[in-house]
Order: sequence, then structure tokens, then C-alpha cells
Amino acid sequence: MNTIFTEIGVVVAAATFCALAVRLLKQPPILGYIIAGVILGPIGAHFIQNQNLFEGIRQIGIALLLFLVGLELDWSKTKHQLATTFLIGSAQVSGSFLAGYLLSTVLGLPVLTGIYLGAALSFSSTVIVIKILSESRDMNSLHGRLSVGLLLFQDVAAIIVMIVLGGVGSPSSLGTGSLLLLLLLKSLALLAILYFLSQYVLPRLFRRIARSGELLFLASLAWCFVVAIAGSYYDFPVEIGAFLAGVSLAALPYSLDILSRLRSLRDFFVILLFVSFGTELSIPGPSIYALIGGMMVITVIVKPLMTFITLHLRGFRNRTAFLTSLSLGQMSEFSLILVSIGLAQGQISSDIATGIVFTTIASIFVSTILLNNRERLYNLVRKPLRHIEHNGREHLYLAEEKELENHIIIFGYHRMGYHILSKLRALHHRVLVVDFNPDIIRRLKEQGVDCLYGDVQDEDILELIQADKASMIISTIPHSQETTFLINEVKAHHKKPILIVTSHHIDDALEYYKLGANYVILPHLLGGEHVADLISEYEHHELRGFIKQQAEELKLLKAKNHALYYD
Repeated sequence: MNTIFTEIGVVVAAATFCALAVRLLKQPPILGYIIAGVILGPIGAHFIQNQNLFEGIRQIGIALLLFLVGLELDWSKTKHQLATTFLIGSAQVSGSFLAGYLLSTVLGLPVLTGIYLGAALSFSSTVIVIKILSESRDMNSLHGRLSVGLLLFQDVAAIIVMIVLGGVGSPSSLGTGSLLLLLLLKSLALLAILYFLSQYVLPRLFRRIARSGELLFLASLAWCFVVAIAGSYYDFPVEIGAFLAGVSLAALPYSLDILSRLRSLRDFFVILLFVSFGTELSIPGPSIYALIGGMMVITVIVKPLMTFITLHLRGFRNRTAFLTSLSLGQMSEFSLILVSIGLAQGQISSDIATGIVFTTIASIFVSTILLNNRERLYNLVRKPLRHIEHNGREHLYLAEEKELENHIIIFGYHRMGYHILSKLRALHHRVLVVDFNPDIIRRLKEQGVDCLYGDVQDEDILELIQADKASMIISTIPHSQETTFLINEVKAHHKKPILIVTSHHIDDALEYYKLGANYVILPHLLGGEHVADLISEYEHHELRGFIKQQAEELKLLKAKNHALYYD
């Protein structure tokens, strides 16, 4: 016990020191955690002796991360992108697998080794991407939702591949087709059980549990482990079971409270997870340098490029396609699981396994740097990419063939856009909505709303929407880079329109006012002011006033079923 306590203590201390060191170099803490693992691992001090313990910690870290992802998953946001996710995910996984298999053929490796290599290169790290998106608050952005959707598709594909490859090398009376059919039946049964529990059992159970914050924390954690363990008995990885456990709790009104209580615990295990990634690293021999180089090129360059082209062909703007594809530029933790399966069954050699592990850790390291500088990278390639951008005029839809004048422009329809648009249309203003989500544009066209499929940072977009003739420009985009660009462009070239922008941070809001914004929307501040006004208005316990306000709020909430609502 003293040895385990000492090892965890040293790991935490080393992770802290390395995170501070990379922070001074303006790099993300994740790199420091991996470096700490390298220092303590096989090519460093050989300090870690309880490998089984850290394998368990790694599994818990991934499970908790995916559990919270499931809790944050809003089906209403993802269901519109199922077709896109399936098509892009299928193309990316198939293309990556083929590239890996061709690499093995060029290097003269056995067929089964090529299959393992292609499979290992097909998947990206859910842990890394979600961690970075969460820290940058981009989980609910379009590219964030696309990235998460593609990663979940890959996770499902990885489970199928692991079952198939595991079945090939293990004695079984069932063929591959029978194994896949059995997997499908098990999946449907598990999903049906969880759906029944989430609809009829969990709401009643957690209504009682939620009275105690401590009990809510404990029960949520217990549910995560129960579903993960139950799923493992049906040959599902515990990580997927944990994700499904989170999804089953997502609809509960206590999901946000659960999230806030579990985040710190998740962060602790995820830190140890990244350290354990570093401990997996070992120095490969010269005989597999060519293999490692080829895998790195496929992972960091070819796989994102294939995803970018597919997204571009599906009609997404360059920025969305670039940021989404960049997030897939690393190998997955599932690659490490595939290596262990192949080694255990004698289907790949130890040299090949070392090469895959080394490439996985190296690609995670490189991808982390790239993802944390993704906006700068996009700015470097933005002008060259404009040559392949879809012509914006093809995506400008006007319900009335009248010249735009004294119109109001809304940048970003997500969340607040519906309410702003509804009020302005009720006041008989002509409104033009600009958004880079093709699903939103399609639905706006169906409702006869003037709209443009475009990005606020396109240099010619303000001219296209005739911003100089607009009476007002409203941006609901909360990101500082896009907002700063919009303010500077409007104030430099278009003096007429009143400019209203959005921010989640007071410091950013003050900066926007300095740049010339006429008003800055602070959602949290406005929400607090609204509640304060309600209290002030009905301070004498005028029940009828509250009942009227409640009726208006219910009417507003029910508007989510409207065709134009897009949360």
C-alpha cells in the first residue's frame, strides 16, 4: 500500500511540475502530463512498478470522461447531423484503413499485420479531443459537435473491429457474420433496457436521491460503474458502457448538477490517464523507422485531409471543415487496445506493436500542439483555401427579390437567434441570417427567411450582405476572434449600422466596447437582471403576475418544437 501511495504521489508531483514547465512555454498542460509519464516510464526512471494499477486508472479516466460526455449529449442537437456523421465517418474510417493497409503492403508486411495497422490508423482519440474542446468551450460549436459525432462513430466502429479481430484469433464455433449479428442483438437489447430505465425508472429514483448533493454524486458514480460493468459482460468495452450510462441520465433535470460534482474527479483521473500514456512510450528499433514515419504522415496529414475534403464536398465552409478535420489528427487509445489484442493472440510482432504504440503517443503529442493553435493555423491557410471555397452568392437566399436596405443582419442563429428573429419579424423588420451550419440554412429557407450560408470571417461577406445599407448588425457568436474581426470590419468600412455583439466574459465585453461595439450581450448578466426585475415587479406576492409570467415562459419553451428553433 505504501508503494502504491508513493507512486501515485510522485506521479501527481511530476505531472504538476511538468505542467508548470510547459505552461511557461505557453503550451497546454496535457503535454506536461505526457512528458511526466515519459520521464517516469520505460525510457526514463523506470519508476512505475504497479503497471496493473495504472492500467486500471487509465480505464477509469476514459470511462469518467465518456460518462460526462454522455451527460452533456443533447439528442436534439445531434439528430440533425446523423446522416452527415455517418457519411463522413464512413469515408474517413475506410480511407484511413486503406491507407494503413497500403503502407503495410509497400513495406512487405503480412496481410493480418496490415489489417491491424489499418484499423489502428482509422480511429482518433476521443479523450484528447473532448478534453481540448471542453477547455476551449467549443463543445457546442458546429465543429465541436461534428468532431464529437465523428469520434463516437469511430468508437462504435472500433468496438466492431475489436470483436472481429478478437474472434479471428480465438477459438469459437461462431463465424464473423454470426459474431456481428450477436453484437447487433446485444446492442439493441442493451439500448432498449437503458431507454426503459431512463424513461420510467431513473427519473423517479433520482428525484428522491437529488435531495442530497452527496448522495446524488455517489449514485451517479455508481450508475456509471454499474452500466459499464454490466456492458462488459456482453463484450462491450467499459468505456462505451460508461458513455451509455451518461446518455441515460442526460435528460434528467439534475444532469448539470451531476456534471459540476464529477468534473474534479474526472480531471484527476484524466491527468493520471495522460501520464500513463507517457509511460507506454519506448524507444523503437531502426527497423521500424519507416513504418513510424509512414503512420505519422497518414495520421497527422492524410486522415485530416480526407476528412476536410469530405466535409467540403458536403457543403461545409472552410473554417468548419478545417477545424473539424484537424481534431482527428491523432491515433486513438483504442489503438493501444488493438495492439494488446494482436500481441496476445500472436497476430502481430512485438516490433510492430512498439511502432504502433510509439506513433500513438507521438501523434497525440503533436496533435495537442496543433489543436491548441488551431485558429492560428487556420489563419495561415485561410487565403489559399478561399480558392476552393463555395461561391457565397450561390448560398444567398432571398425570399423576396427586393434590394436589401435598412435590413437587420443576424450572425449566428444558434441558441439566441430564434428569439431575436421571431421578435424582429413580428415588428415587420426585414432580417437576413448568416450561419455556417447548412442544416440551419436549409430550415430557414423552408420557412422563407432571408439567409446566407457563410462565415463571419469571410473577407467579402459584409459586401455580399450589403452591410453598409443595414440598419443593425447583431452577432450571437461568443468567440472573441470572430467578434473582434466583425467589429473592426464594420467600424472601418460600414459606419451606418448599429452593432450588437455577444460575450460570455466581462473582460471581453469591455474590450468590445473599446473597439466600438454599440452594445454587448452578456447572457448570464441579462438572465440575472431578468430574475431581479421579476422579483421587483412581484415583490408584493402578486400571484397572478407570476402565473402570467409562467404562462409566457412555458409558451416560449414549447417554441422549441417550432421548425425554426435550433438549440
